[in-house]
Amino acid sequence: MEMCETFPALSIKSFGIAPDPDSQAYLAERVGGKLGKFASRIRGLEIRMKRLGRAGDEPRVSCALSITLDGGSQVAVERSARAPREAFDHTMGVAEQVIRRTLQRLRHR
Repeated sequence: MEMCETFPALSIKSFGIAPDPDSQAYLAERVGGKLGKFASRIRGLEIRMKRLGRAGDEPRVSCALSITLDGGSQVAVERSARAPREAFDHTMGVAEQVIRRTLQRLRHR
């Protein structure tokens, strides 16, 4: 597990993918860059990377994010791609949009 200054409760788990310090540092840096603006509203953040096997000739990797927001609201996003970083980057982009929409909805209640 890599600690991230912006998200001290960040949990990174991998299944079937050998974690290396460079990749974990990349994940923590990207989380801060993409979700840092929401840090005051995020209470928990878990990233799960998992090797899925093959789709035809290409290997597939899944990246799932589970995010707990203020008030207990949950956001979950999962995407897959050929490589871990590709799956992670795609998942982070979608998560940023989903968190933004969720927080806007909560503000308008």
